[in-house]
Amino acid sequence: MGSTGVWTVGAVPDQEAATLPEEFVHLVTDRDFQRPDGYADTLAWWSRDCDGERLFTRDEQDPTVLLPTAAGRRFADFVHDANPETAATEAMRDASLALMVGNGSDGLSSVVARKASPIAALYYGLGASVAGLLPGWFGDFLLTADGVCAALPHAERALRLDGERRAEVLERIAEWMTGMGDDPDFVAGDLLDAPLRVLRYAADAGLGVVAFTRWY
Repeated sequence: MGSTGVWTVGAVPDQEAATLPEEFVHLVTDRDFQRPDGYADTLAWWSRDCDGERLFTRDEQDPTVLLPTAAGRRFADFVHDANPETAATEAMRDASLALMVGNGSDGLSSVVARKASPIAALYYGLGASVAGLLPGWFGDFLLTADGVCAALPHAERALRLDGERRAEVLERIAEWMTGMGDDPDFVAGDLLDAPLRVLRYAADAGLGVVAFTRWY
């Protein structure tokens, strides 16, 4: 796994959002659909909120240090394998980035985290049932303008949080970034606010939206 995870969410022209898959379908192979052994079991485990297993524990020598448990590593690996890098996905991601140029801050978001997956942190923070309201598959999605309008109300329910609920989710995101990654100063609110801002911008402008994770 790379050392820096970047989750990009950006608005793209509606017509291009509709035709992007067709441009790169010729790069798809049967191997692109293969999953690691036990993937379905882990998906079911996650859908049950990891059966209540703790994903982090305190270091016995230094209680201020969070360490991932076997369950935490299992979930991290699961999310990393959810959207593998293939010739087709990499070509689509490159093309999508080129289409996002010029959107400005409202139409583009890139959340960066050292040694940790931003989307894993978000899903851990929200929990399985709420994270299921988000479009796509563990942070990767391609929506036309109509798709954005359909997805936005569900994204609002998942991400527009306040009070104790927001504080709880932000605390869990920070826990992931501290225990799994190396970024205690990570701005957890960016994972809630930034993608919602892009989706709202795209809905108002009649644009599509593409999202994906890359490792550097």
